[in-house]
Amino acid sequence: MMLSTAKSIIHCYWRSLPRSSSSSLSVRLLSSSAASSQHHEQALSYNRDTGIISDAQSMQPLYQTIIGIEIHAQLAIPTKLFSSAPTKHHHHDGSNKMSSSTASTSNTNVHPFDLAYPGTLPTLSHAAIKSSILSAASLNCQHIHRYSKFERKHYFYADLPHGYQITQQRWPLASEGVVLFLPYSNLQNQQGDDDASKKKKKKRRRGRDDGDNAQEGENSTSKDDSASSKQQQHPIEPVQLRIERIQLEQDTGKTTTHTTTTNSNNNKTTTTSHINYNRAGCALIEIVSYPDLRTAHEAAGVVEKIRKVLKHVGSCDGKMEEGSLRCDLNVSIAPVSSNDDTTISSFDNNNDDEQSNDKYNLPPGNGHRVEVKNLNSLRQIIAATEYEAIRQSSLAIQHNHTGRETRTFDPLGGKTICIRAKGDAIDYRFMPEPDLPPLILDETTLGSKSLEEFLERYMPESAENATARLLEEYGLGESVAVLIASDPPAIVLFEDAVSVAKAELEQEDNDDDSVDVSAVVANFLCNDLYALIKKSAIEEAGDDEDKRATLLNSISVDQSTVASQRLGLLIAMIANGTLTTSMAKKILTIMYKDDLTSSPRDIATRNGWEVISDMDVLVQLCTDVVHDPKNTKQLEQYKQGGKNTWKIEKFFVGKVMAQSNGNAHPEKMKEALASVLEKVVSDQTSSTS
Repeated sequence: MMLSTAKSIIHCYWRSLPRSSSSSLSVRLLSSSAASSQHHEQALSYNRDTGIISDAQSMQPLYQTIIGIEIHAQLAIPTKLFSSAPTKHHHHDGSNKMSSSTASTSNTNVHPFDLAYPGTLPTLSHAAIKSSILSAASLNCQHIHRYSKFERKHYFYADLPHGYQITQQRWPLASEGVVLFLPYSNLQNQQGDDDASKKKKKKRRRGRDDGDNAQEGENSTSKDDSASSKQQQHPIEPVQLRIERIQLEQDTGKTTTHTTTTNSNNNKTTTTSHINYNRAGCALIEIVSYPDLRTAHEAAGVVEKIRKVLKHVGSCDGKMEEGSLRCDLNVSIAPVSSNDDTTISSFDNNNDDEQSNDKYNLPPGNGHRVEVKNLNSLRQIIAATEYEAIRQSSLAIQHNHTGRETRTFDPLGGKTICIRAKGDAIDYRFMPEPDLPPLILDETTLGSKSLEEFLERYMPESAENATARLLEEYGLGESVAVLIASDPPAIVLFEDAVSVAKAELEQEDNDDDSVDVSAVVANFLCNDLYALIKKSAIEEAGDDEDKRATLLNSISVDQSTVASQRLGLLIAMIANGTLTTSMAKKILTIMYKDDLTSSPRDIATRNGWEVISDMDVLVQLCTDVVHDPKNTKQLEQYKQGGKNTWKIEKFFVGKVMAQSNGNAHPEKMKEALASVLEKVVSDQTSSTS
């Protein structure tokens, strides 16, 4: 009774907690003595930066959160792991994905082996081998084993037709990796700093344009530079996570449960389950870590880092909202040592429970690993970890046994729910897979003489090396280079678009090198094209916040509908003076959303967007505007001279641009306007003399 009351109060407080990135949160719980029926309140405080649970009143540290992770990443290969059935990554007509109708139709992408038909045998996918090796290398695994074995892990689920999963639990493909990452809170702060920097740059540009505010813009620049230098003096230290092993295995099918009301009078309901085997048998890699993590933000941060790494090498699309990447957490707590109130240097929650208790003098039932399964968003990872830390701490204070158990996370209730206790632990009855030989990474398997040669041939350029190359070869700014280098498809698009633009200009015999083609391509890519992709992701997510967060974290040029050929031709039209930047931005939006085939030149012609650069035409245009009867007042003021003539010049510039529908070449138009106004003043001087 006491325990259920405590749980309900914890749940009540938990649901009311803000989901901000503040450093701590507090939860009140009831505890009671066995000898007394009187209750008293006690508050616990969870520090999101350290993962320490403290007494909220005295701030005495009580427990440290200990976390290990298991990531299941679906390999982005065209067929399943042991059959020829297509996956969502199967190429039709050269596209990146199968048609949406085919991908969404249940039980269409299946093979008799996926459904465990008698007499069917597994055939290992070579694409899965290649993809998993690249994943292991990108996660810095010291050992990519040239000899590994498959085995059967027996358990019964309706979406597991064979009654067992083929995996590599005891003889994994790779082991002993390491990942360096920033906690999720630091990633958010870094993004906020980048956004603030962009806003300040816009303010500085406006300051320079306004003339009077130019000095203010310069002052803000020096302040920003000073702040930047201070930040560089105190760089954020990355956190390290050790990876125990990486193994190849099958995915299961997907079960969806529906509850319907069959009789409105007595509210009788019927629950049905629908099983979709399209996912059954898809290739997964399971990444199992050591329990090196201490906070919820560290857990979310490392999942985000691994997601980006796998996307970079092309082994996983990282779409958590689609189940392409899922995470299981192993959460436990350990008492904070009285000699060290801030941290626990090491705690292996993968050890047997009894060993853990002996090693750390844990209270009875404390230190047992609790597994929280199938988390598919960073928000869920953070919320589930924090809830478990508070729940386990409250039970430990009451001297109740946590027990080793498996739980799932309820995102609506914001709590974890027990699905299997220690007493219900499954005997998986591991046994070697008799229908598959050992996986030997030899020349026949790799297609290369050695593993080193294979990696040299297929391993993509690292983000760090790509950044350095973009800085050196193209002279890009560091922030732009880092952004492009973090997205391999963006590197390809950028370099191809630059080549197309330069080739087009050479064909036109355009020797004007005043426009830095590389810089313009990078600007359109990093600002305009990414903005269009981001906007599409937000529209696709709708009101689903988890899906929105995942999609925004998955932004890639690979999702763009604008190919490098069309982007390069668009930039060439800016460089040769055919288009203004504002025109080009409009055309890019049309190419992305409305017209997926027409060339930039055809779109410009169709909309009447072409720069007027002929000086005779511009002079006539400026003359018409200056001598327009509607502008007589401004013209007379200009003739009088004075300190406000620059304002009148800006007025005429706006009128000329409006008259030309924005097509006048800005620099040449200003030159033409200056000559017209100079003639007006000259004629007035001549008439008065």
